[in-house]
Amino acid sequence: MKTKITAIIFFFLLTAFNSMDEMHVSTENNFRLGNEVLISRFQSMLVNKKIGLITNKSGVTQDGKLFLDALIKEFNVTKIFSPEHGLRGDDNESDFTDPVTGIPVVSLYGSKKKPDNADLENTDVLVYDIQDVGARFYTFINTMFYCIESAVENNKEVIVCDRPLIPYGRYTDGFMLDEEVSSFVGLINIPIAYGMTCGELANFINGEYFQSKCKLNIAMMENYSHGTDYGSLNLPWIKPSPNIYYPSSAVSYLGTCLFEGTNFSEGRGTERPFEYVGAPYCDGDILANEMNNLNLKGVSFESITFTPTVITSPSNPPKYVGELCKGVFINVTDKNLFEPVKTGIALLVTLNKLFPGFEIKKNNFIDKLAGTSDLRTMIVSGNSFEEITDSYKDNLKIFSFKRENYILYK
Repeated sequence: MKTKITAIIFFFLLTAFNSMDEMHVSTENNFRLGNEVLISRFQSMLVNKKIGLITNKSGVTQDGKLFLDALIKEFNVTKIFSPEHGLRGDDNESDFTDPVTGIPVVSLYGSKKKPDNADLENTDVLVYDIQDVGARFYTFINTMFYCIESAVENNKEVIVCDRPLIPYGRYTDGFMLDEEVSSFVGLINIPIAYGMTCGELANFINGEYFQSKCKLNIAMMENYSHGTDYGSLNLPWIKPSPNIYYPSSAVSYLGTCLFEGTNFSEGRGTERPFEYVGAPYCDGDILANEMNNLNLKGVSFESITFTPTVITSPSNPPKYVGELCKGVFINVTDKNLFEPVKTGIALLVTLNKLFPGFEIKKNNFIDKLAGTSDLRTMIVSGNSFEEITDSYKDNLKIFSFKRENYILYK
């Protein structure tokens, strides 16, 4: 087992670690994001350096202002790198010059997902500031992976501005990644829900994939712990991607994103994507009753109807636009107990059992989301959701043990 990496703890040897015993108290008044800590206390890491900023519209300070705007006031940002959905949520997948700042923007989604040597020529340090949702198939973390890899290859420094987890605690669930189905929605060998902040995950990537060769620093949050409730932080909510409307959507997404590999609507085109799920062939009353009988932790199911209408991306319209869908609302009753991945798997198993119209897409995209073909084959074979979730328990224990080498907060 690798020893805990110490280089990344540079920022907080004298501050954060001395206050660890206090991190379980309410953090409403004294919590600070990593980006604010970086520019207020560790300016020396940025002074006289050419900065490549990896960010999007979710990269904001605690007052809701873009970190980009705060950074360019005092430091030399020479290049911006944008992930999926673009810099300002405009789905721009091409390189361009940002009309607001005049800074060149390199898209890291579409044909190019990793900065090449030329992209990094006019940079000394890469600074990453993006809010993710703690899901392996959320592509922002894979953008971070490729940026770390490129930094190692080009001898560049990396600073990750840490941000809070939206799912509660260190919630960990789902299959580990099988390399045979590796893709941009599954690149890192972690579970679907991996229970690490982006800073901790960067730490993990550097240690597990690059033998700690990246000159990586984490701008840690102040007064944060894994027991901190995201809602208590009173942060401005900026949708990290077009269909994550609320923090509750981000949590349910960990399980219901799997429906993207089926003909069952994950609620895109409604007011609550990933919380409303359904299809024209479904019976919401039957589904809600069956799901409630499972007595899953921290959740109940309410029969609903909805008609998808909102199209956030014309090139990728939601399922069943203009059609009446019947299904359920995933009503989280206790966010500390709710297990979204298990809930998503239980829904898939139940749909396959109850509704002949339910289908897994023939392209087997669900394998890429699940990180394995095992979920698909076990559903088709009629396995119970308990049998499916039991099948990966041992691997989760191994991962959780390994993860401890990279955890920065209690």
